[in-house]
Amino acid sequence: MSPKARRVVRSVKYFFVFIVLAVVLLSIVTVLSGESIRQLFMPVSEGGMLKEGAWWQMLILFALIALVYPGLVFVKKEVMIEGDFEDHRDTIMKAFESLGYEKTDEDSDKLTFRLRNRFTRFMRAHEDSVTISKGEAPLILEGNRKEILRLASHITYALRENPETQAPHDDPYDFGDSSTQGQEQEPEDK
Repeated sequence: MSPKARRVVRSVKYFFVFIVLAVVLLSIVTVLSGESIRQLFMPVSEGGMLKEGAWWQMLILFALIALVYPGLVFVKKEVMIEGDFEDHRDTIMKAFESLGYEKTDEDSDKLTFRLRNRFTRFMRAHEDSVTISKGEAPLILEGNRKEILRLASHITYALRENPETQAPHDDPYDFGDSSTQGQEQEPEDK
């Protein structure tokens, strides 16, 4: 699916999510105030809770928010690595699995992951997929901003802590020389 088509689909999904959330919240407020749900859909002139035309105004507002929302929430982020994806494949796969993701698709250019928890997927309107580019650095993560930032930091930390992927450390001044650490130099007697 092209990026423009994906954005339109996301906008339509979020439009309906906003409508459902509004109806649920307004219904809860109506019931808690001791009124019947029927009064929620009646105009104020007939004893209802909302003024005439309020539903149309809310729908227009939800449509505008749904148009802008995917552009703000879904992003791409670069993750710097040494080498290419295949050098760090196991570490990256473990990082995704530890955060509750499972691989759902793989081709020659990218991997796609989705959340394992079905309730979380439902609450995110099934817009929980994260793609990661394969190839040389930088890796490009694409998906929900919050999840991308969390995954990028988790991958960076996992790669830094993995002894197999660490680059040799040059220490020109021998500050890290373990043979002299912890030993006191005895003064020479003359």
